Amino acid sequence: MPILHSVFFYFKEDISSDVIEAQTKAIVTDLAKIEVVKWIKAGAPFGIDRDVVDNSYGTSLHLEVESKQDLDAYQTHPIHLNFVGQFKPNWTGIKVFDTKI
Repeated sequence: MPILHSVFFYFKEDISSDVIEAQTKAIVTDLAKIEVVKWIKAGAPFGIDRDVVDNSYGTSLHLEVESKQDLDAYQTHPIHLNFVGQFKPNWTGIKVFDTKI
């Protein structure tokens, strides 16, 4: 069963827009190279002003994999581990949503 893997990144207040841009670029260039990823997108909040919209995150990634086994392979892939090691020091936290699609 396919899975939509969505991650919302919350950055420390002193993180520059250049760092956020570099992370967004790394999502679509580096993480896209992981073989089990069917497609991947990244972006910043659109800024829609509604009570139910969370605009507090800095950037998000959304990707599709074919199965839980593929998601596990993505999570342990050296490219993903390198991405986390490189950018995690900039985050105050993340939220992850894995959705059956």
